Amino acid sequence: MSLRARGATVRRGTFTLVADFETPLAGVTVVFGPSGAGKSMLLATLAGLNRLESGDLALDDRVIEDAMARTRTPPHLRDIGVVFQDARLFPHLSVRGNMDYAVKRAPADRAGPGLEETARQLEIGDLLDRRVRNLSGGERSRVALARTLLSRPSLLLLDEPFAALDGRRRRAFLALLARVNAETGLPMIVVTHQIDDAAELADHVLAMRDGRIVAMGAASEAMSRPEFLSLLDTRDLGARIAARDISGGDTLARGVWVRADAVMAAAERPHGLSARNVWEGRVASVVREDDGARVLWIATRAGEIPARITQAAFEELGLTAGKPAWAVVKTHAL
Repeated sequence: MSLRARGATVRRGTFTLVADFETPLAGVTVVFGPSGAGKSMLLATLAGLNRLESGDLALDDRVIEDAMARTRTPPHLRDIGVVFQDARLFPHLSVRGNMDYAVKRAPADRAGPGLEETARQLEIGDLLDRRVRNLSGGERSRVALARTLLSRPSLLLLDEPFAALDGRRRRAFLALLARVNAETGLPMIVVTHQIDDAAELADHVLAMRDGRIVAMGAASEAMSRPEFLSLLDTRDLGARIAARDISGGDTLARGVWVRADAVMAAAERPHGLSARNVWEGRVASVVREDDGARVLWIATRAGEIPARITQAAFEELGLTAGKPAWAVVKTHAL
C-alpha cells in the first residue's frame, strides 16, 4: 500500500502547500519540519478537509482526489481516521459513549478488537464511565486514539499527538503508538516537530519546509540527508541511531536521536570509561561553525555520528578528514 501526491496544491491566504511525494504505507511515516512548514495542512488535505486547487492524491491505485478531473472522494468515504491535536471528543458523552459512537459507524465487514478489548489495549478500561471533561491530557489522547481505531480505518493520521503531554506521558504514548502499529499493522502518518519523536517512531519520513517536501524516504536514510539536517536548530543537530546499535536497544522503538553536543570524540581507542556506547570509525568530514567550534562527522558501523568539539580540542586532537576516530556517547544521552 502506498500514498502518492502529485502537485497537490492548496492555498490558505499567502501560504501555499505543494505536495509531491510517494511513500509506502507500512509502519509509521513521520511528517517532520519546523512550525509553519505546512505539516498539519498536509494531513488535513490527505483527510479531505482541504480541497485541491491542482494536482492529485491516490491511495495505491485509488485516486481520492484529482483537481483537473474534478473528482473528489469526500472525507467520510476516504477510509482514513484522524486524531487531532485537541482530541475533539464529544464533551456531552462519557468515554464509553465516545467509543461506542465509532463502533456504530465502523464498516460491518471489517474485523478488529471490540470496545472492551481496545480499552484494555490502550489501558483506559477504568475510564469508560468517566466524563470527557474529567480526563487528563494523556487520557484524552488515548481515548481519541481508541475512538479512531474503533472506526476501523485503513490509514490513521495523527496531528502532533504528543503536543499536550509532558515527558513521561509523552514517551508512554509514543511507545503505545509503536505497539499499536506493530500489533495491528495499521499504517500511520504522524506529524511532529520534535526530532526525538521522529527518530524513535519513524519507519519513513516526509520532511517539510515552507509548504514543500524537501526530503523523503526510509528514516535511516532520509534523516541523514543535508536537506533534513538543515531543518534542525543548532542544538538539535545530530544523527539517528538504530535501536539495534545501542546497548539495551531492545527497550527502544525504531531508533534514537543522538545530538552532536552529547558525543565526545577521541583520536585513540578510549580506555577506562563508564560510557557503554563507543563506536570506532573515521572522520568523514569536518564542519566549522560560526563560533569556531567544529562538528566532526565520524563514519561508524552505526552510521555517521556528529561530535561537536571546541576549536582548542580540535587543534589538540588533530582529527582531520580520513583519520581514525572514536565516537563516545553516554547512555543517558540515548
